[in-house]
Amino acid sequence: MPFKSLYRGKTVFRIEALSDAVFAISVTLLIMSLEVPKTYTELELIIKQFLPFLATVSMIFFIWWLQNNFFRNYGLDNVTVRFLNLCLLIIILFYVFPLKFLFTLIVSSIFKINYFESISNNSLVVITESDLPNLIMFFSVGYALVWLIFFLLYRHIWLNRTKLKLSHLEFIALLSDKRDALFQLTIGLTSTLFAILGWTIGSQITFLTIPVWLLVNYFMTSRAKNALRD
Repeated sequence: MPFKSLYRGKTVFRIEALSDAVFAISVTLLIMSLEVPKTYTELELIIKQFLPFLATVSMIFFIWWLQNNFFRNYGLDNVTVRFLNLCLLIIILFYVFPLKFLFTLIVSSIFKINYFESISNNSLVVITESDLPNLIMFFSVGYALVWLIFFLLYRHIWLNRTKLKLSHLEFIALLSDKRDALFQLTIGLTSTLFAILGWTIGSQITFLTIPVWLLVNYFMTSRAKNALRD
């Protein structure tokens, strides 16, 4: 979560520059997947793709925002930070197209938009009921890996808190971020377990607890900050 800090990361490290390039490439790949329309019918198909495209880009931007906050707030660049960020970039590149497929399925299910008309016309099946647990497991693992990396990054800052001379307010915010990353990691692992057991409803319910947790974590952090002011 954002917080008032000394903004130690005034210098843009090379790993940040590489990360920005990878995030930009990921969005570019999504854009390139949209073919230039030759007819109005093809234009309509591209317009229908806007919501899944927006959802995918928003997710990529959110991860970039978390990473950017990390470097701006702590300004730490060493072997551990570089390695963890490289792992994060690999996951982003690997999941960018599968993520769009997932959001396309979700938007299609919610708004009843047929994104797979050409596939249906060829008598092909987009996804079967038996494929659903594997799909959920695939994305739950990716979700868990992303938050595992952020948890390890925050833990690395925790181990270097004396060196960084964190203020009391920064210390509280770091605990909040570390706690949130651990919870999100647990969500991913729990959903993966439910998917392995074939209980897809359990996986969906698990992700629905995230908004509740965000409110709980927010109030816990606010309470700690207010106690510090008192």
